[in-house]
Amino acid sequence: MTGHVYRDFDQEQLDAQYSPSSLVGDIQPFLDDYAERSRLARDELAGMTHRDLRFGPGPDDRLDVYGPSGTDAEGRPALLFIHGGYWQELSKEDSAFPAPAIVGAGAVYATPDYTLAPRARLAEIVDQVRGAFAWLWHHAPDHRIDRERIVVSGSSAGAHLAAMLLATPWRQWELPAAPIAGAVLLGGIYDLTPVRRTYVNEVVGIDSSEVRDCSPMFLPGVRCPVVIAWGEHETDEFKRQSSTFAAYLRGRGCQVTAFEQPGRNHFDSPTELAVPSTRIHAETRSLLGLSPS
Repeated sequence: MTGHVYRDFDQEQLDAQYSPSSLVGDIQPFLDDYAERSRLARDELAGMTHRDLRFGPGPDDRLDVYGPSGTDAEGRPALLFIHGGYWQELSKEDSAFPAPAIVGAGAVYATPDYTLAPRARLAEIVDQVRGAFAWLWHHAPDHRIDRERIVVSGSSAGAHLAAMLLATPWRQWELPAAPIAGAVLLGGIYDLTPVRRTYVNEVVGIDSSEVRDCSPMFLPGVRCPVVIAWGEHETDEFKRQSSTFAAYLRGRGCQVTAFEQPGRNHFDSPTELAVPSTRIHAETRSLLGLSPS
């Protein structure tokens, strides 16, 4: 009999719990949808798109900003969205799809690249995304961004990375101690302990120090309002990760809104950011300080 490797799961069961595609079958149509929606978004916002801005010295240290530039207007709130892909797939090119709805609501939308595993260790990816946020904060005036209203967001591994921004000692990055106005986290992983024991780690290579230092569940950090959501058709472990992290943040004094997205799965959940009639979009607007649609 195969023994338990984490909680009540044997290896096969644990691998299935941390494989979101186990509930949808073929994920390629969702990835193709991200790419096509993002292409259309770039076309729609061609006159206010700033591509491949360098936030660091590495070849992958680039981000895109969607919104008006210049310093001659009042600062707008901004949403920094970090893509998922289990730290090993996708890019900012697949992450422009929320931009028209966010910019249309009166905010700036930004999305960074980061070096994918196994070319980078997870701790390096975390620091890379921190560098992207720090760059956006320092260059906020160049893009009509109000530094007091920058919200971070992400889906799946991107939600993990956004949560790590909340756990960053920002004074070490020459930023105020609490530079983040809020966070919107979709289908994330916040405790890396079980992930290290799954097939995912064959590529990502998480070690014990990264479990300790890169699990938002174990870290203190910025106390800002946080929205945590997950799709109805997620695995039990992905749902547990979200609900447990929500409880952890509440215990630290954070204002947390947590809910399940009806009818959604791990892959189509983030598309609701681009739909003004959805709760996710409404909650994001609220954190950005924008009026309801």
